Amino acid sequence: MFISTTWYRLLGVRPEEARTVWLFFLHNFLLGIGTILVYVAANVILLENNPERNLPLAYGTAALAMMAAGRVYTHFEHHMLLQKLAGRVLLAVVALAGVLGVLVLVGHSVAAAVAIMAGYRVIYLLTNLEFWGVSAVVFDVRQSKRLFGLISAGDMPAKALGAGLAIIIHAHTDLLYLLLTAFAAYGAALLVVRATLRSHTVEARPVGRRQRVAGTSVWQRWFGNNQLVLSICLSMTAIAAVTTGVEYSFFVNVKHKFHDQALVMQYVGGVLALTYLLAMLFKVGLAQVTLDRLGIRRMLLALPGVVLVGLLLFGGLSWAGAGESTLLIYFCGLYLGLEVLRRAVFDPVFLVLFQPLAPPERLQAHTLAKGYYEPLGMGLAGLLLYAAASHEAIANWLPFVWMTLFMAGALFFLARTYGHYLAELQHALSQRFSLADELRTELPTEPTDAAPTPAAAATDLAEAQQLTALLTDKKQRPAATARLLNLGPAAVPALAAALRPGTSEALARRAASVAGQLRLPESRRALVALAQQPHPARREVALRALRGFAPVAADAPVFQGLVEEELRLAQRLVNGLVHLSATSELGRALGYELARIEQRIFSLLQQLYPPQLIVDAQRGVAHAARERQANALEILDNLIPRPWYQGLQALLDLSPAADKAQVFGQLFGPPATTVALPAYIIQQGETTFNDWTVAVALRQHVPTLGQLPDWLPYFNSPNALLQEGALTAINHLATSQHIIYDEALRLLPALPHLLMSHHAAAAHLPAQARVGLLRHTALFAETPENVLSSIVPIMQEVTFPAGHQIFAKGDLGASLYIVYEGEVGIFNGPQLLTTFRQGDFFGELALLDAEPRSATAVAQSAVRAFRLDQDDFYDVMEERGEVLRNILRVLCQRLRRQNESNGSNK
Repeated sequence: MFISTTWYRLLGVRPEEARTVWLFFLHNFLLGIGTILVYVAANVILLENNPERNLPLAYGTAALAMMAAGRVYTHFEHHMLLQKLAGRVLLAVVALAGVLGVLVLVGHSVAAAVAIMAGYRVIYLLTNLEFWGVSAVVFDVRQSKRLFGLISAGDMPAKALGAGLAIIIHAHTDLLYLLLTAFAAYGAALLVVRATLRSHTVEARPVGRRQRVAGTSVWQRWFGNNQLVLSICLSMTAIAAVTTGVEYSFFVNVKHKFHDQALVMQYVGGVLALTYLLAMLFKVGLAQVTLDRLGIRRMLLALPGVVLVGLLLFGGLSWAGAGESTLLIYFCGLYLGLEVLRRAVFDPVFLVLFQPLAPPERLQAHTLAKGYYEPLGMGLAGLLLYAAASHEAIANWLPFVWMTLFMAGALFFLARTYGHYLAELQHALSQRFSLADELRTELPTEPTDAAPTPAAAATDLAEAQQLTALLTDKKQRPAATARLLNLGPAAVPALAAALRPGTSEALARRAASVAGQLRLPESRRALVALAQQPHPARREVALRALRGFAPVAADAPVFQGLVEEELRLAQRLVNGLVHLSATSELGRALGYELARIEQRIFSLLQQLYPPQLIVDAQRGVAHAARERQANALEILDNLIPRPWYQGLQALLDLSPAADKAQVFGQLFGPPATTVALPAYIIQQGETTFNDWTVAVALRQHVPTLGQLPDWLPYFNSPNALLQEGALTAINHLATSQHIIYDEALRLLPALPHLLMSHHAAAAHLPAQARVGLLRHTALFAETPENVLSSIVPIMQEVTFPAGHQIFAKGDLGASLYIVYEGEVGIFNGPQLLTTFRQGDFFGELALLDAEPRSATAVAQSAVRAFRLDQDDFYDVMEERGEVLRNILRVLCQRLRRQNESNGSNK
């Protein structure tokens, strides 16, 4: 490691990326040395004789040469693997550097100087296409934003070094040594790129994307029906023209001020060295921070906005009659500012814009912009400068007129580019919906019928109340739901009453589902009120039902406040995780709680932003493909407020809890409470946390005297997990914390009776042990304990004597069995198929259908088991989708093994 982990963190480099970053940095450094040395050699010759005419001629010639080289590169890009193309390009650059060395050695004419300048530009283009082509497929869009500024800073110290050499070396005879050095640098870059290719998969793989609507205009067809590529290319043309014009004005004015060639090169070299050093410092130290704070849109507009102001300033200086020295300082500042902004701000962001495209499109678009439209801008500038140089009366001010117009055009196209960038991110994630469709989504409305009479309204309300009460009855639920939907608005008051605090969770869940299907403004208001309740299960139910509604601007403050509330809760849990192992019992429980918070935040965002965008982003961050994850995060980064994004990214990231806590601390300051996390969990209880999380905190926390009142409700809790957790903990206090135990007896005189009842019930498997049994069953092995705790209430303990037939082949099955003690044999007639023991399960297909049993189950010894009935289990699966997903996963694995076994037996 070249630098410490602390420095990597400051630079935004993750440990697994360090080697890659260093390879690209060194690669760019070597390319920068070679390129700047060729640049110095070309400018030394061109500034010797009549630069006013020779520089525009060199620009035009170089533009034509670059466009031809870009066309050749495009051909091979389509017909050669990128790994091979990168190496071949550098070989071509090495050969071209040798040709330029020969020209410097034998050619002293203006034509030779123009040829050298054209050769420099072609080398610059080829190295640029090769470097960014490789990096564009190695890094995803998120890495690009973090790292492009850093790896592209590699050429800055090299160019500063070359500019320093320009100060020292200005004799024509010494230039050959510069080109020999450039030749060696390109050769070393070739070795570095080969090392990069050996350690990375550099391949532009096509990916499945939704087909774009075919464009009708010639412009759209030229750019592959891609508005993003079109706007980028047009803005690149304008910026290249202005950059060329500013460079020309700077060089010519320096030549006019310092007639001695040595002084000219010293001044130019000094400005170049300062420019590249400033650009390097900004790229390495500030580029990522600035991008994080300003965002892509502002960073894109920074270059044209600042340069446009600088160009307009020339008019003021000319009107004020500024002297030659003042104008020289102005040209120096304009050139330095443009170069620093272009290299340190614009170029890294410009390259990020291509990342949402599919890899082949990405490379083609970059080649098109750099290999055709950027040279086109330089060629246009050369033509305009050459024409102006022929008329001395307008030569001083005309370039600033057309440069101002070009930069205003760049500002216009870049303002449109950001919208196209977001649309391309959406296109990369979704194959069904477009951004335009999402932006047209409106809240569904129902036609308003004539108002019912008071008597009819009262009758409907009474009926709706009766039907709402029937929603918890499994047999009558379907008919009650259908009738409530038919009642429409008349059913809303009864449903809203069922959603208020104090009602049962089952009733609230069913009522919320019906309210969501009504799609009425009144039902939506009831669901929004439910979402504001602190109980996480109720909030999740409300947000699930609200998915059928489009965002309503009037409710935005409510959901914004809930997002902030969820993020602050996440901060509290993350701070607690810093002192815990993620694999400990409480650590696992908190990990589940954080995952639930993440899901709730995404659901809340659907009520604030185009829902399909958020849904696509949520699916994308959970996707296995790194690039899809990066595109999803980029959508969120450009859609939601920056602090929300950083907090959500910290939740999604796999970084240590300490790093996440630091992020939350920077965003929200210290947590509102400093109470120990287990005590905080017990204090908040089921209004904030899952019952398993609270039970674990109860078992692990030793309360103080002041915290005992928070424990009292749990001793009489109807939830077996919570009561067991509290009683188990107080049992330990009886032997280790006498003072606290005595105070508990004083506050709750019935405590001894509760402890005796707890011991008497020990013959039955406690709720905590049942969760452990489920956890060690293959069917639920990947299911968090927080989810398994919801299955415990429906586990019915059953016993069978040896030889008892549990079910027979052909019986209608509606139950799954999990063996706790004993052995169960599965028979097909007299043939024993398999034997199940502790932790095994059988009859699982009955949970998904009610078809006849495919075999007979017989207790081969005394059996103690737990039965899960289909109806009860359906209710759990409806509430906890993780349960259903794990059952399907295990059944698929069994089916796959069975197919493999059948195949091997053939």
